Amino acid sequence: MSGAGGPKLGIVLAQMGGPADLDQVEPFIRSIFADPDLIDVPGPAWTGSVVGTIVSKIRGPKVRSSYRRIGGGSPILDITLAQARAVTEELGNRGHDAVGAVAMRYTQPDTADAVDHLVGEGVERLVMLPLYPHYSFATTGSSENELCRVLARRPTGLPLRVIRSWHDHPSYLDLQAGLVTDLLDRLPKAEREGAAVVFSAHGLPRKLVDRGDPYPAEIAASMAGIIERIPYEIDARLGYQSRTGPVRWIGPDTIEVIEEFAAEGRDSVSLVPLSFVSDHIETLYEADMLMAEAAANAGIRQYRRSAVFNDGEGVGEMLADIVEEAL
Repeated sequence: MSGAGGPKLGIVLAQMGGPADLDQVEPFIRSIFADPDLIDVPGPAWTGSVVGTIVSKIRGPKVRSSYRRIGGGSPILDITLAQARAVTEELGNRGHDAVGAVAMRYTQPDTADAVDHLVGEGVERLVMLPLYPHYSFATTGSSENELCRVLARRPTGLPLRVIRSWHDHPSYLDLQAGLVTDLLDRLPKAEREGAAVVFSAHGLPRKLVDRGDPYPAEIAASMAGIIERIPYEIDARLGYQSRTGPVRWIGPDTIEVIEEFAAEGRDSVSLVPLSFVSDHIETLYEADMLMAEAAANAGIRQYRRSAVFNDGEGVGEMLADIVEEAL
């Protein structure tokens, strides 16, 4: 059962997930609020489910409207499945006997589905590959905890290696810098040097950072590593998006950064979705619609955003590099 690269490898590709259609929006919201690693609701374990049901009823119509504007659902599952194929095919090309399985945290297929599939394929070891480059208690931490719970319920005896962060991996930084360079290359030549660039990362509640979450430091390190690889001198600033609820979030808000550039007389802004490896509501709706509208209202003449990895050129090789290093 072993290939040239050692015992047969099962890769658990951990991702947040998203509703495939409008009927899945409320269950998606409920699942998020039922996750104690993400939403700290006081009281017994079932309290989160009750709060999630209430919040999903309140927020459901607005969130459904957002998904309706991007086509009625999220493309994240199809993209993640393609990423799983890309990394396993590349590992196979390098002599590894590898099987991939997608483990969505809040939708299907979930972590239990992924483990069942890999066990059925006869894997002899597991690697959890989070599709979050930057570690946070709320993302990679939650997915790791869920995987450990699943493995505790179904003891497999399989050795597990968890890749907790790859924010500074050279292959990641090189590929991300290439996408930013492609974006800047589309600007008129005279505007590339000194271009206004907003790196936009998913927000995080301040209380998680106060508890020691390394996410903001890893975001800053990635941004610095990417800028070093770009062949232009740019005016780069960082913002955070996707804030929800009444809690305090880290900042500044991405739209505030765009407006700051506009207030300084800049009429061209390029946006880089820094913490996202696939298109989802944060890019297709927030970046492409809300932020574009905010930029136009602020007087920005030209607003562009860089592509995210999706299943584009080099993604399989990048993910394979990360897995190989972990092995």
